Amino acid sequence: MNTTQPLSAAQCRAARALLDWPADELATRARVPSAWLEAFEQGAEPGGDNDPGETARLRRTLEAAGVEFLDSGLASAGGGPGLRVRAQADYIPAEQLNSANDG
Repeated sequence: MNTTQPLSAAQCRAARALLDWPADELATRARVPSAWLEAFEQGAEPGGDNDPGETARLRRTLEAAGVEFLDSGLASAGGGPGLRVRAQADYIPAEQLNSANDG
């Protein structure tokens, strides 16, 4: 996994879908403007970019949540870039949260 590869709009949308996160949740967690994220995910070059680190923050946020990005040629059937969710031992899906497993 090469974290220096840029994050594409398609990877960002797919990662959010895997995590079941709405766009505003990712924007909040990654500290990027919601309008910027919307433009980025639509493939537009977000205008007025005062902070060139937004895509890096998106990628780090998604990786911290368990998304693994597969660069072109790595363990993917088609050989192109892809992603998957990394299994986390301490992760409890929201639908399984209850007082018995409240940490």
